[in-house]
Amino acid sequence: MYPYLRVARLLLKHAFRRPQRLDLASEFTMSYRPMLGDLDVYPEVNNGRHFVMFDLARYGVAFPMGLVRYVRRNKLAFVVGGSSIRYRKRVRPFRKAVIRTRLVGMDAKFFYFQHTVQQGDVVCSSALVRAGLRRKGGTAVPTEVMTDLGYTLEPFMEPWVEAWASWDDERPWPTFSAT
Repeated sequence: MYPYLRVARLLLKHAFRRPQRLDLASEFTMSYRPMLGDLDVYPEVNNGRHFVMFDLARYGVAFPMGLVRYVRRNKLAFVVGGSSIRYRKRVRPFRKAVIRTRLVGMDAKFFYFQHTVQQGDVVCSSALVRAGLRRKGGTAVPTEVMTDLGYTLEPFMEPWVEAWASWDDERPWPTFSAT
């Protein structure tokens, strides 16, 4: 089940606060304790739940900077355009986990985030997520969105992000013949 209570908690935490200026070059952290609804049969955090928690970590950045209000006001939608994850260790239940989020790139269509899950001193997983803002008829341009929010941010990409984005853009879509 989708963690609606966690989303509601984020919403209530930021609902009445003014947008604040964030240093987008810094790392943002969000902590949580994996509960029964986050686990698979092994018991560890389900691989799909990692991505749901990464969504919440991005909301944790978007709320304070006023991006969520901007999205609602301009009838946009948050979308994910691609992702890649590596798992190293199990994220254990009931123990504090920290998601570390960094903006590692931005191009004409997407923002690129690195999310790393850590429990104690152990890095459990790390993902690269390509996320954007969709509007009716197309994609909102990230530089324009950031300018509207008061940020001056030129497109950039860390080299490894650029290599991944290039690889992902060149990967062919599967085709199927009608049978």
